[in-house]
Amino acid sequence: MRKIGSIAAEKEQLDTYEVENLYHSWSYQPGKSPLRVVSANGVRFTTDDGRERLDFSSCFVSHNIGHGNQRVIDAVCRQAQKLASFAPTLANEPRAVLAKMLERITPGDLSRSFITLGGTEANETAIKLCQQYTGKRKLISRYRSYHGGTGASMAVSSGDPRSWAAVTGRTEVTAVPQPYCYRCMFGKTYPACEMQCVTYLEEVIQLEGGSDQIAGMMCETVTGANGIIVPPPEYFPMVREICDRYGILLILDEVMSGFGRTGEWFAIDHWDVVPDIMTMAKGITSGYVPLGAAITRKAIGDHFTDAMFSHGATYAGHALGCAAAVEVVRVYEDDQLIENAAVLGAYLLEKSRELMDRHPVIGDVRGLGLFVGLELVRNRKTREPLIPVDARIRKGINPKLELAGRLGELGMIAMAANPSNVVAMAPPLIATKDDIDEGIAIMDKALEVIDHYAEE
Repeated sequence: MRKIGSIAAEKEQLDTYEVENLYHSWSYQPGKSPLRVVSANGVRFTTDDGRERLDFSSCFVSHNIGHGNQRVIDAVCRQAQKLASFAPTLANEPRAVLAKMLERITPGDLSRSFITLGGTEANETAIKLCQQYTGKRKLISRYRSYHGGTGASMAVSSGDPRSWAAVTGRTEVTAVPQPYCYRCMFGKTYPACEMQCVTYLEEVIQLEGGSDQIAGMMCETVTGANGIIVPPPEYFPMVREICDRYGILLILDEVMSGFGRTGEWFAIDHWDVVPDIMTMAKGITSGYVPLGAAITRKAIGDHFTDAMFSHGATYAGHALGCAAAVEVVRVYEDDQLIENAAVLGAYLLEKSRELMDRHPVIGDVRGLGLFVGLELVRNRKTREPLIPVDARIRKGINPKLELAGRLGELGMIAMAANPSNVVAMAPPLIATKDDIDEGIAIMDKALEVIDHYAEE
């Protein structure tokens, strides 16, 4: 019989466990332990060296209502005292309440949800729903996308170098360009481009078999880790019309952009479009308990009353996670956090554009709500990227890692080591104007460490 025995928990031993006993995500395995977080409250967190730091990325654009919200903690504790979880073949109260809440806050007739443990599982669910509903397998995705770390979700993460090592799931995928105006793959300039990216999308649909072959199109509403790409206002209405014309389901990934991040409940609300399936996670519980969901329009939900829904999970609709989500959703509404994100998002964008005036390494600034990105370049005129596409997965010099390290030294985290050339700033929705000013001041100083990479 193996026995656990005593496990030392002093700093030196914990650092050793981190290096010798854990896999760290999306990285060459480190030779030393990362900073250890011991507590967090509001927009700040404390590390084991006793230093308090500013969370200017809501961790991974997930902790939208900030850390240590007592309402949510109490809701989780109350639920744990009654029922932590149970087999999902039986019902529980918070699961039912959350499902009704999601119907009310999502656009149009989105109404039936499958509740998962996170974003990648939500996207896997959406793919299965789409293929089972349509009876077709092909999916359209977009380059510079990230939809998660499991088989099918990585298959549709086209152009993200982290997906290159994956053995794809049973999904046939064709990728099309993003509406990435700063780096238009057609060499056009908006609005004179006449939305060439949408014209190309329709041609690809035709060449790939149209309504006979293609089940759906999956895309992030506002692209997250691969660049904070905000589409022009015409884009999604045009895509919706094309999908309708060819009988293709539109699947929108709102894992990062949902729950107030862009100043609306969901980013697609900015364009008054209703997807057929929408996925969400991160902000649904604000990170207090892992949870995600895929929600479908009524017709899709009705279809599966007479057809088998071939998917499931032991912890689907987990009671603790759902209880956390129910309270978090109420916090968004009660504390007017979505309205705050809209107002402060405009201020964050304005202050970020001022950084561009002082740092030649910034080629573009863009965003929506509290979701703003700085695109880093070596040359503003040629728009040469600061790092190549595969820099995230190769060993060697990576200026963005230098920036991330400098931010840590100055007492702040932002998404500076994500795959793209964009530094993402996404503070919690509870942030104040003073928090924004502090974060911008730190970013201003940190950028000095990489300005020398830019050609004047």
